[in-house]
Amino acid sequence: YEGARMPQLAQMIHKFWNTTQQYRRAFAASVGKAGMAAVHHEHRLILEALKRRDGEQAGLILYGHIRRTRLQLEQHTEMFA
Repeated sequence: YEGARMPQLAQMIHKFWNTTQQYRRAFAASVGKAGMAAVHHEHRLILEALKRRDGEQAGLILYGHIRRTRLQLEQHTEMFA
């Protein structure tokens, strides 16, 4: 993110990353290796779409990724207790 030369954005991202680490770890444990493989696959698909400058496709993949993640989180509300 530093490459974007937007220090305030980079600072926000780092802060968000650091304050959500416990939730990311809990999520990874709850979905297991197969679930995390799916997460990484979705991330790669989003990046590939962005590299092709296909914002519409990236947006569709991102929408599905966020929706699937939200549904999985709803099944594990104990993470937030």
